[in-house]
Parts: sequence; C-alpha cells; structure tokens
Amino acid sequence: MAIDFIGCGKYVAKTLETNAEVAARLGIDAAEIVAKSGVEQRFIARDESASEMAENALRQAIESAGIEPVDLQAVIVATFSGDYVYPNTASGLCRALGIQDIAAFDVQANCAGFQMALETARAMLLSDPDMQYIAVVGLAKQSPFLDANDVNTAYFFSDGASAVILGKVEGEGGILKTSHRTNGKNYEVVRLRAGGSSYPMTQDLLDKQPNTRFYEHAGLAVWKEVMLEMPRLIKKSLADVGWAAEDVDLVLMHQANLRLIEYILSRIGKTLDDTVVNIADIGNTADASLGMVISDAMKQNRLKPGMRVVLASVGAGFVYAVTPYLVPGGEKS
Repeated sequence: MAIDFIGCGKYVAKTLETNAEVAARLGIDAAEIVAKSGVEQRFIARDESASEMAENALRQAIESAGIEPVDLQAVIVATFSGDYVYPNTASGLCRALGIQDIAAFDVQANCAGFQMALETARAMLLSDPDMQYIAVVGLAKQSPFLDANDVNTAYFFSDGASAVILGKVEGEGGILKTSHRTNGKNYEVVRLRAGGSSYPMTQDLLDKQPNTRFYEHAGLAVWKEVMLEMPRLIKKSLADVGWAAEDVDLVLMHQANLRLIEYILSRIGKTLDDTVVNIADIGNTADASLGMVISDAMKQNRLKPGMRVVLASVGAGFVYAVTPYLVPGGEKS
C-alpha cells in the first residue's frame, strides 16, 4: 500500500496585475522585477474571498479524483489568510460541501504549510485503516497584507488556492517520510505582526504602527538563509531513503523566487529541465504554491510510474520540509 495523489485542482485569483503596472507604481524598471525574482505577472483577489478560492480548488480536486465530497475522511487547509482569524477555513469548506462526519482543521507554516499538511494527511492515512481519502488545500489571499509601495514585497506575491486528494493505492513507494528543519534564529526576518495577540488590530496600533499590518520581508536575509539550508536538507532527505541526487527525476519546489530555485537546483546537480515552474505566470502564492506546482506536474503528465521526485518548501520562521516521492506503479525502488 502507498499514499499517493489521486486528484488535484488549483485556482488563481481573477485580477491580473502586470509588471508594468507594479514598476510604474514603484518607480523601477519592469525588467528589474524579472531579473530579481522571475515574476512576470501576478493575480489579485479583489472581490473573491479566501474561502471561495479554496472551495473552487477543492471541488476541482474532488472531481479530478473521481470521488464525492462524502467520500472524504478529512479536510486539512494550510493557510494564515482565511476569511477570519477563527473558526478555521477547513470547517467552512465542510459546510460548503455539505459534509459533517470528518476531521477538519487548519495548519499554519506559511509557504511550507502545504507540505506540512501533506505529511499530516499521510500519517493519518497510514495510522487509520478506516481512512481512505483526505483533502489537502493550500490557500493564500495575501493582497490585503501587502504594502503596494514596498519594493521588498509588492511584486512577489499572488492570491490563489490549490488542492490535492491523497488516497491509499496499491503498490510501493508513494509519498515518503518528510524531513524537517527549523531555524528560529531568523524568526523575525519575514513576518506579519498586526492581528496577533501581541499586536491586536486596534485603531491605536494603526495610528502608531501602521506598517505592522503589512508583510515585512528582508529579501537578502531570506536569500542567505535558504541558499544554505535548503540544499543541505534535500541531500539529507535523499540520503535517508538511499537515493543519490542523480537518481532524482523531478524536483517540485515552492515558488518563492525563480533565481533561488535555479540556485538550489544547481547545488544538487539539477537544472530547470528537472522541475516544473509557474512563478513567472502567477508569482509566489505562498501556502498554495507547492500544491499548484504538483497540480501542474500532474496535468502535464510529468509524474510517471517509477519516477523519483523531491518535494521541497520553506516558510517563514524559518521552517523547511523536504519529501521524497516515489510515483507508484513503476519498478524503481
């Protein structure tokens, strides 16, 4: 028995924002945005709620899997940007789908959240013989938290949602054990303070510290952190399952920055031919990012039986996750 992806879906917000628009607002050259990030455009959810985007992606995944909502035993949502601080987004999705007798909860690890939710779902399926299908949703409505005039954040991020259905299938491999690393030394490098209990969203806060309601993102510090830690964890994760880097057929990564993706791939002996990227088309969709790349890979038929795949992501905090994935149905081991 293996735990595998049996359905996928993704939803990108409706309103397109071009590099030309952002560059004019920031007073920079549009070519500079591409050079630094690889992002060519992004999408903003103006009239779309977070829950609407999540529901759209999840319904696609359920249809793709050939199941019904009532077949699910759990819905796990990776997000920090649901409609409310609480209740959780997963419960709202259950209401929208008309299902009740299941587990429903959110996890919060920012851009690594989708992968943390995958590992949680995998463990639940392996530990409970009565569970057959779990939905994992990644959701990011980031635009309300972005300062449109901040050159450190304004051109990176997009709004959207992704979803996969995990299920038990015959064969070996599937989604394997995730390796984790946390580096709290850089806890403050990427943050959003307003709305937390230490920074309650009051008029006094908005008057005295208005910038706390926006993303704070030290790009150079992020680069230095991730360029060191991610290749190390990928190599460790491969060693744990007895794979060499040259054995890996495909690397699917959180779409934070195309230049960072290129660098990490080079550190493990890979190129852009060995991955799937969508950051140029939709930007950094945070919690939804890895799920969107998985969805693209599935729809492009890039996940073939027997392939050795690596999933990798990093979120604010900093928290890292790397997951080897042996596509069931082949002869490799």
